[in-house]
Amino acid sequence: MNSFMPADESFNGDMEFADLMSDPDAQLLIAQIMDWTQDPNWPDTTRILEILHQHEQILIPYIRDVLKNQDPEWKEWILTYLVAYFPDEYLAKLQEELELVMNIDMNIDMYDKDYKNIQKISKELYAKIKKQ
Repeated sequence: MNSFMPADESFNGDMEFADLMSDPDAQLLIAQIMDWTQDPNWPDTTRILEILHQHEQILIPYIRDVLKNQDPEWKEWILTYLVAYFPDEYLAKLQEELELVMNIDMNIDMYDKDYKNIQKISKELYAKIKKQ
């Protein structure tokens, strides 16, 4: 599998084989390209999203890790461009993590600016789960 991986995030469509992969085969690929989702300005972001959306059911553990880390930009990007488009059944699997993000103590200065929008997005997604 690694021999098919591009050297960096600038793979210029060289991952056409990803469209044919089953979830078990895609597991290693997804583990590696999730890191590339840290910056939506990287080349081929649209293609990366297409690949990830084809395997949403196996993304849950990776997204949980992102939502538990200290990188607010990555959280916002993942919530906005990936999780917001999940079917309800996969979104519901992230309920606990969305609650944690929603309830970050806004009195802590380092989170004040960075987390305001993330909390808003999390609340919207959480409300969608609760409507089910």
